[in-house]
Amino acid sequence: MIDSEQNHENEYTAKLADKSIEELVHAFNSDQPSQGWVSARGRFLGALRQAFLDTEIDCSSFISENGMSLSYPIRLEGNIIFQVKDN
Repeated sequence: MIDSEQNHENEYTAKLADKSIEELVHAFNSDQPSQGWVSARGRFLGALRQAFLDTEIDCSSFISENGMSLSYPIRLEGNIIFQVKDN
């Protein structure tokens, strides 16, 4: 889970701000299976979480006030993003 306290700007914030929702979903799904953790990944995921929150899309299936779940890939259906628990 990505900590909600990591919502400050970093080197990824501006890069992700101009991405479409489809590009944000792709970025999330590309990173989601990763098991490694470095500070740059934490900054990227914090900026990605904020980019999702800045859209009008319902992200409540994987983002809460406490953070962002990386447990499953996500998909966009209309104006809602769902976690894909069954592949």
